[in-house]
Amino acid sequence: MTNRLIKEKSPYLLQHAHNPVDWYPWGEEAFEKARAEGRPIFLSIGYATCHWCHVMSRESFDDPEIAAEMNALFANIKVDREELPEIDSLYMEFAQALMASGTGWPLNLILTPELKPFYAAAYLPPEERQGMMGMKQLVRHIRELWASEEKELLFDQANKLVDLFEKSVMTRGEEVPTEGTLDEALESLFETADPIYGGMQGAPKFPVGYQCQFFLNYAKTYNDPRPLFFAEKTLERMHLGGIYDHVGGGFSRYSVDEKWVVPHFEKMLYDNAILAGAYLDAWRYTQKEKYRKVTEEILDYILRDMRHPDGGFFSAEDAETEGVEGAFYVWTKEEVMEALPPDDGALFCEYFDVTDVGNFHGKNILHRTLPLAEFADYRGLDEAQVNASLEHSLKTLYEAREKRTRPFKDDKVLVSWNALMIDTLVKAGVALENKSYLEAGVKGATFIRQHLWKEGKLLRRFREGEAGYEGSLNDYAALIRALITLYEAGQGESYLEWALEMTAHLEQGYKADEGAFYLTGPDHSILMRRCELYDSAEPSGNALHAENLIRLYQITHNREYWIQAEDILKVAKNFIEAYPQGASYHLLSLLRYLDGELPTLVIALDEKKSGQKEVLQEVFGRLLPHLALSWDSKEYPCKEGKTTFYLWKQGKCQPSITKWKEVESLLRRI
Repeated sequence: MTNRLIKEKSPYLLQHAHNPVDWYPWGEEAFEKARAEGRPIFLSIGYATCHWCHVMSRESFDDPEIAAEMNALFANIKVDREELPEIDSLYMEFAQALMASGTGWPLNLILTPELKPFYAAAYLPPEERQGMMGMKQLVRHIRELWASEEKELLFDQANKLVDLFEKSVMTRGEEVPTEGTLDEALESLFETADPIYGGMQGAPKFPVGYQCQFFLNYAKTYNDPRPLFFAEKTLERMHLGGIYDHVGGGFSRYSVDEKWVVPHFEKMLYDNAILAGAYLDAWRYTQKEKYRKVTEEILDYILRDMRHPDGGFFSAEDAETEGVEGAFYVWTKEEVMEALPPDDGALFCEYFDVTDVGNFHGKNILHRTLPLAEFADYRGLDEAQVNASLEHSLKTLYEAREKRTRPFKDDKVLVSWNALMIDTLVKAGVALENKSYLEAGVKGATFIRQHLWKEGKLLRRFREGEAGYEGSLNDYAALIRALITLYEAGQGESYLEWALEMTAHLEQGYKADEGAFYLTGPDHSILMRRCELYDSAEPSGNALHAENLIRLYQITHNREYWIQAEDILKVAKNFIEAYPQGASYHLLSLLRYLDGELPTLVIALDEKKSGQKEVLQEVFGRLLPHLALSWDSKEYPCKEGKTTFYLWKQGKCQPSITKWKEVESLLRRI
């Protein structure tokens, strides 16, 4: 049995292609069926590595009785939230207005034929359970309403909800946020931060990589130890916990508890890109080796397990293996002791809290109760010997784990997620002097250019030779950011030219008049265009692009970029003030905007490119939050045939320098 989803490329849609539900992909064919036959639409949104999406599919969408009732009543539409994030984002906001309880995925809504919602729910069991409506009851309830006089009330409710949202779309602001806004936001972040386990207070706990980056950048800019404490606390506790894959590297999506011990085991590309960047920044700031090590382990995992043969990066790995959540990652004590020599096994079990009882359905999620140095001191052991034993044990367990059935891998390539990873790889490649990271970043950008850049426009998704879906602001903004980094890393002016071309495209098709940028382009088929300002699991596209525009202003001195960045920050002001926890990347952009010096180092290389390696190592190897690099030998000539450096500060160019020691001293003062 197959349905229309069998022709799609999305792994998520293909997972539902054999449901007896008559699924349609999002598009005009489904809309026309609903309009022509006067049917409500059942819209179900999820993604390929979503545990509860799998559960609901097995329980309800594979049930012939439930499917038959859905087919008789609805036009049924399946959406991969990662292919159509603008659809997911819009209907998630509708769902939050309609639901009393928390939202999540799978996200299920019932719409009028005009795509306006009047009911929303997350996971639903097949039958009523613990006060939760079941799918069978829901379908029958909607069928009764649709056939009654109350149908008009449903339409009225849906129309009012959409009208309310349309009136609330904010595209313009009046004032740029001030240092006062920044400081109040910081204090608010401190109030909700967990001083014991890091992250935000409570559970579940999500990695907050760009919040850590804001803390680090603020601490560096203002020499304030408080945000540095919270950033380090979060990064250290996350790495101790089970949310980190100690055997294979990389972070899971989130932890169900406040101590980061029990993860939801799916691994997402964007999380690991952002977190690797945060650990890299922590190393650049503190030079502590432990942060460098985590950065390398995350990136090594990505290059080993998540890389397309042609250079792009896959999206995610599932939480489940053969229907069992976490099966690939957890261990019994017996399994560990069988794999390791007795003494090493005993030490390993003590360090990673492996017990006979376990901490997850009778098995063990590996986590550390103490940092290595504290553990060795507590046991009275030599730290180097303990580390050597544990490293050897982890390698042995990795080899044993590789014999297990791996979780499903979502192998689609998404531009915005790839761009986040490219940016981190390039920075790490230069900072850590690791050519493989830098080359992987360059190859990732080449992959996007070859497969997803078509006729001056960006497409979003590539899989099995096919590119599709119009790029959103998030795709453009994340890629522009990565391209500026490639240019600053000395990889060539072509990256800057491409970034400028896409920036012009956004200005022409995505920008509201004197305002922020719409998530979607002018031709996108959606109920309404909106300017999204809050971060989700990824940074807000507007926040990323505000940073891009300021960086481009630093490099080109084109005042128009500065004005466009101000337009975004004006709109973001109310959002920052209302909920700074959801606007961490705007705070990063605002921090750069408020830097009175806003330094740019212009390098005019001589024929031998003397000094290029040294300046890259100095700039990328340290956390210099707001310094921009420009490689310009046309406007800025070499003096006496030597590589010459020009420093811009406060909008003015300082006297040129040709002696590296003077430049090095200057950078360290910055």
